[in-house]
Amino acid sequence: MDNELKEDSVVDNSKLEELMKQDLTPEMQSEFFEILKESQLFMPVVYSENIFEGIENMEEGDVFQPKEQVGFNINYLTDKDGNRILPLFTSSEIMKSIGLESSVYVLYMSDLAEMLKQTDNYAFISINPLTSFDINMSVEAFLNLFMEENEYIKILKDMLKLLKDASVELEENYNFFLRTDDDFMKENAVDGVFTPAIPFNISTREDFNDDLKYLNVLILPEGAKILFLGDIVEENQFDTVIAPGTEFKFVEDLDDFTRVWVCGAQPFYDE
Repeated sequence: MDNELKEDSVVDNSKLEELMKQDLTPEMQSEFFEILKESQLFMPVVYSENIFEGIENMEEGDVFQPKEQVGFNINYLTDKDGNRILPLFTSSEIMKSIGLESSVYVLYMSDLAEMLKQTDNYAFISINPLTSFDINMSVEAFLNLFMEENEYIKILKDMLKLLKDASVELEENYNFFLRTDDDFMKENAVDGVFTPAIPFNISTREDFNDDLKYLNVLILPEGAKILFLGDIVEENQFDTVIAPGTEFKFVEDLDDFTRVWVCGAQPFYDE
């Protein structure tokens, strides 16, 4: 990696922050991901003790070169299931605003992607965590951004077009299901409303992935729209796609691991 320790003043993520503070339309999502790929973000780290050895002997104008390869540990977060979350910030001011004081490593997201390809220590990435405008994604989704010729962006655009052209309107109320290892819908809900930022895969089968811990029962009322793929996907895959921006309002817990949600507004289809 060719990263250097950079002054905050040379890193400008204002456009990224502006997008993060809005309800992203599909077009804005594509813009956000494109900007993110080219961005430099601040990663909280703890540097090895001997990294600055000899700096006290420097004179004005000298360029400091560490004697050894720069080593650091990431100040990661963990969720309640023990998954490691890699925190990133758009500026040091954002870090200070949540009371986080730490050394930072400023790196390009393409370099971070290369680093994450070499480890499975992290499950999620959180940009500006513990703020009101955080963005969270799985490491897998992050790495997909760097597929050849923006293959992920192409796949996303194709899916958005398919959602526009081939979604159907439900003629009666239906229950759909999503099983997950973690309680991510409830953990990422804002004021009791979960809103997926990208196309959302669910199933018509309650027993699909029944080895996973959490079950989300999704009630879609008459008039709601879905993209049903059941006729073209294999039985062991998700068979239904929900448009990004769809609002799921939390209804109740049936038990410690079963959540009930009801589908509300679907602004994707209003555009």
